[in-house]
Amino acid sequence: MAKLLTSLKTFFSNQDRNLNQKKTKQCDIECIAIDQSGDIGSMYSRYHDRMLGKLHCEDKRESKDLNGPIVCKLYHGRTIDSQNLLKMVGIDASMRLSIMLNLTQPTGIAFIINYSQIIDQYTRFLYIYHESRSESYKKNLLKYIESNGKGNIMNSTTHIITKIVYGVHAVLVLQLPPAQAVEIDTLLERIRHNLANHECFIELKQSELDLLDKLVFITIHSNIPTLPSMNNFYDTLYRVIHTRDSTEHRRMKYTLTPFQPRKSEPNSTDIAYTIFEESEMEPLEYYLLQHSAELKILQFYLKHELPELLQGKLNDRLVSVQKGFEEIKQFCHSIIRQIGELFVEIRENRDVMKSIDEIVNSDNQKTIDYSTSRFSAIIDELRMKGKQIRQLQNDGFEYYEMTELGIDEKSTDELVKEILFKGDINKRIFCSTDQLQQRSKTKWNEKQSQLVKERQENPQLTLIYADFTYTNLCLKKIFILSSKEQTIDRYLSRSTEPVKVSKKKVQPVPEEEYISILLLGESGVGKSTFINAFANYLRYQTLAEAESNDPFVIIPVSFLMTINDNFDEKLIKFGDVDANEDHSHSGQSVTQQCRCYIFNISHKKKLRIIDTPGFGDTRGVDQDECNMKMIFSFLHHFPYLNGICFLFKPNVQQLNPFLYSCFTQLFRFFGENIRQHFMFCFTNARSTFFAPGDTRPALLSFFNSFPIKNIPFDRNNTFCFDSESFRYLVSLQNSLTFEGIQREEFEKSWTQSVQQSKRFEQYLDQNLLPYRKNKEWQSIQEAQIQINLLILPILEAIRNIIRNISLHSIHSAIELKAISIEQSMLICYLNERPLTKFGSLFVLTDHLHSLTTQCISKQHVLVTYRLEYNYCANITYETIDDLKQQAMLLCQAATKFAHFLKETQVEQGDDPFLSGFVRMIQEENIIYHRKNQTCLNQQLAEELDKLKTQYEQFYNTKSNETNKSLSDIYSVLELVQNNSMIKEQWNAIKQYQQRSIIDTEKVICNDSNRF
Repeated sequence: MAKLLTSLKTFFSNQDRNLNQKKTKQCDIECIAIDQSGDIGSMYSRYHDRMLGKLHCEDKRESKDLNGPIVCKLYHGRTIDSQNLLKMVGIDASMRLSIMLNLTQPTGIAFIINYSQIIDQYTRFLYIYHESRSESYKKNLLKYIESNGKGNIMNSTTHIITKIVYGVHAVLVLQLPPAQAVEIDTLLERIRHNLANHECFIELKQSELDLLDKLVFITIHSNIPTLPSMNNFYDTLYRVIHTRDSTEHRRMKYTLTPFQPRKSEPNSTDIAYTIFEESEMEPLEYYLLQHSAELKILQFYLKHELPELLQGKLNDRLVSVQKGFEEIKQFCHSIIRQIGELFVEIRENRDVMKSIDEIVNSDNQKTIDYSTSRFSAIIDELRMKGKQIRQLQNDGFEYYEMTELGIDEKSTDELVKEILFKGDINKRIFCSTDQLQQRSKTKWNEKQSQLVKERQENPQLTLIYADFTYTNLCLKKIFILSSKEQTIDRYLSRSTEPVKVSKKKVQPVPEEEYISILLLGESGVGKSTFINAFANYLRYQTLAEAESNDPFVIIPVSFLMTINDNFDEKLIKFGDVDANEDHSHSGQSVTQQCRCYIFNISHKKKLRIIDTPGFGDTRGVDQDECNMKMIFSFLHHFPYLNGICFLFKPNVQQLNPFLYSCFTQLFRFFGENIRQHFMFCFTNARSTFFAPGDTRPALLSFFNSFPIKNIPFDRNNTFCFDSESFRYLVSLQNSLTFEGIQREEFEKSWTQSVQQSKRFEQYLDQNLLPYRKNKEWQSIQEAQIQINLLILPILEAIRNIIRNISLHSIHSAIELKAISIEQSMLICYLNERPLTKFGSLFVLTDHLHSLTTQCISKQHVLVTYRLEYNYCANITYETIDDLKQQAMLLCQAATKFAHFLKETQVEQGDDPFLSGFVRMIQEENIIYHRKNQTCLNQQLAEELDKLKTQYEQFYNTKSNETNKSLSDIYSVLELVQNNSMIKEQWNAIKQYQQRSIIDTEKVICNDSNRF
C-alpha cells in the first residue's frame, strides 16, 4: 500500500502541474462495452465510465454488416499479458483504472478481473474477438441534439454513444492437468490456428475430446451472457463459431463522441474531461495491480487452499484469521474508494493535492502494510501446519489438536489420558509442539519413524499425533504415551496465561422472535428506497424531527432530483458504498444478492425484511430466471416465512410480463396456501392520493386470469407509501434547497407514510402467522430440495449402521459426528484419502475442498458439513435387530425418494442412491485391498452389496405401485429426519443455513426495544 500511495502522489502531482495545459481532446473514443445497457444516443460519463441514461431522440440508425476476421490468441501461464487481465482483453487504460478504483462495476468480459484462482504454468487463456455488425446514427447525432435542445442532457455527461459494434468477445480460462499439458497445448494451438485463419472448425477425434474432458476446470467471460454458464470447452467453441451471424451477438464496442455541456456561467470554459496518456497512468496501474494481486493471493489461501489442507483442523484459528483478513480488505477498499473519488475530481480538472496529502500522510498505509505482512506470516504458518498434518495422515497418524478436544491448564493428568485413549489401549500417542519440532528436528523424526515401524510390525496399533502447540500446557520435551499407566505431568509446565482463540458461534434464533417478510418487485420500483424510508418513518414521527437529525440510510441510495425551473436534474448519492448495491447500470437490478434487514418493532418481536434483486431486468428473461433461482436458494435456509410483500408503483396500466412467471414459480415453491400471506405495497403514492391508482385494476385483471384463484387483494393487505419525503431528507444533505410549498407537500407525505407504516407494522404483528416448512409450506420443489440434501446423510447413516452391526459382537460402536463448516465445499472422492482406524474397522476420512479448487477428480458432492467419528469401546446402545430395522427403513425411504425425484424432476440423471451404494462398496473394497489384511471392511462391503440388491428390488417393486401423494412424501421425510444419525447430520445442515442467514443480516438499532 505504501508504494501504491507514493505512486499515487507522484501521479497527481504531475497532473496538478500540467492541469492548465491539459485540454479535452475533441475526438471520438472507442471502448470495450462492459455495460450492455448502452444504446445509440446514450449519455456517458467518462468521469466514472458509466451510463447515465438515454436521450429521447429520433431513432434513425443505420446497420452495417462487418463480418470481420476472428482474432484468436492463446496465452500461456503467468506472463506479462496475464498479469494485466483487463489489458489482455482489450480494455483501454482509462477504463481499467475506473474498474480497479471501483468507479464502475466489471461485467461481461471485464469480470475476468475477479478471477480468483492462482495463475500458474498450467493456466491458459484462449482469447476470441469477432465483429459481426455495427449500428450508427444516420445523421450527425450531436447536431440533432443541438437543434432540438439540450434539456435532457445530464450535467455529468462527457460523451454520447454514436456507434455500437456487435459480435462475440470472449476469453476462456483453462487449467490444464500437468500430466496431459503438452498434449492439450498441441491441440489448443491447432484450434487457435484454425480459428485465426478462417479454416473450418476442426472435428475432433473421440480421443481428443476425452483429452479436453481432463481439463481441471474452465471459466468463461464474455459479452454474451449465456456463454459463462457453459462448462465444456468444445461445446463453448462450437457455440461461438456457429453463432457468428446470429442475433445472439451482443454489444462489444462503443464509439463515444465528446459532448460539450451547457455553460453554467457566462465565462465558463469548455473543458469537460481531462484525458491522460497511457504512459502517465502506467505506474499507478502497476501498483494497483500489485496491491490487488497481494490481496487475491492471501484470499485464495484463506478461502481455498487452507480449508482443503486443514480439513476441519484448527478451524477456530482459521476462522479468526479469515475474519481479520476481511476487516483489512474492507479497510483497503475504503482507501481505494477515496482514491477513486480523487481520480474523478482530477478528471473534472479540479485541484486534489490537499486531499491526496491527507491520504498519503495518514497512518492508514502503515496499518494496512503491517496487517498484510502479519496475515502473510500467519497464513504461511497455517500452510506449513496443513502440510504437516497431511504428511502425518499419510504416515498413518490421526491428528489431534488439543484445544479442540477441550484440553487446557485445568485438565488433570487422568482427563488428558482419558480423552487421548478413548477407551482403546492399543494406541501410541506422539506428543509434541511446533516449537519442539523446530528445536529438535532429528529427535522428532526419529520418534516418528520409530512409531511408523512399530505400526508396520503391529497393524492393529493406532497412531495419534497430539499437538499441544496452542494449549496452555507447555511441553518440556517430545514424548510418546504408550499406556494409560504413564503419567504425563512430568513432561508439562502449566501456564496461567490463557490462549486466546476466537470462536464464531451461531446463536439459534427462536422462530417466534422474527417476523420474516420477503420483498419482491420490478427493477427500479424502489425496494431499497422503501426499506430506507420505512426505517425513517418508524424512527421519526414528524418531518421536523427527521430534519433535525441525520437521515437513517441503511442501503446506499442514488436518484435524480429536479432542482430548478428549467427542470434540470441532479444525481443525488448518499450512504456508504455497498458492493451489493450497483447503481452504475441503468435498468438493471441495483440489489445484486438477497440481504436481510432487522428492525426491532416491539420488546418481543423483530421484523426481518428480505431484500431481493428486482425482476424485469434489462439484461432479459434469463437474468430474471437467474434472480428467481437465487431467491429460492436463499429462502431454503429459512425454517418459515411470515409473508411476501409485493411492491408496485401506482398508475401502472401494463404489468411487467415476467410477473406471471414470478407468481407461477412462487406457488410452485411454497404451495398454493402461500397466497394467504401476500401483501401489496405501493410506493410514490402521493401522486394518487395514497391509493393504488390504475395499478389496482391491472392487478385484479391479472389475478382473474391467473390459474390459482382467490388471491386476497383488498384494503386489509394493501399499504400506500411515498418515498419522496425520504428523498427530500437525503437531498438536504446534498445542500439542495426547496421552496416552502414544496416542504408542505413533503410534510403531508411524511405524516401519511408514518400512519401507513404503523398500520403495516400492526398487520404484520397480528395477522401473519409463520408459514412453516413441512407444515403449511409443502411443495414438490421444496420436497425435492430436502431430498437432495438428505441423500448423503441417508447413505452415510446406512453405512454406519452396518459398521455398528459388524462391531456389535465386540460390544463396540462408532458414533457419527457432523461438524458444520463455514462455507459450502465439495467432498472429493479420491481413492488415496487418509484412513482412520476404529477397532477392526478403517474409515476413509472426508476430503473437502472449495468449489473452485483445482482438482483432477470428477467425483464430487456438495456438502455443508464434514463427518467425524467417535469410537465407543465396550459400549452398545442398540440391539442387532434395532440396527437392522433402521437400515431397512432407510433403504425403503431412499427407494420412495428416488421414485419421487424421477417422477417430478425435469432433468433426469442417474439414481443418486444407487450410485451412492456403488461408491460406498468400492470404497470399502479399496480399504480392504490397501490394508491387505483381515479387517471388517471386507465384511462391510459384502453387507452393503446385499443392501444394494434389496434397494434395487424395492425400487423395481415400487415402479408398479400407484404414485404416493405429496403429504406421504413429507411423512417419510419426517420419519427419516428423526433417525438419530440423520438428525446429527441434518442439524449440521441447519446450522449452516442459520449461519448463511446471519451472514446476510444487517441489524438496525439493536440496542433498543423498539426501532
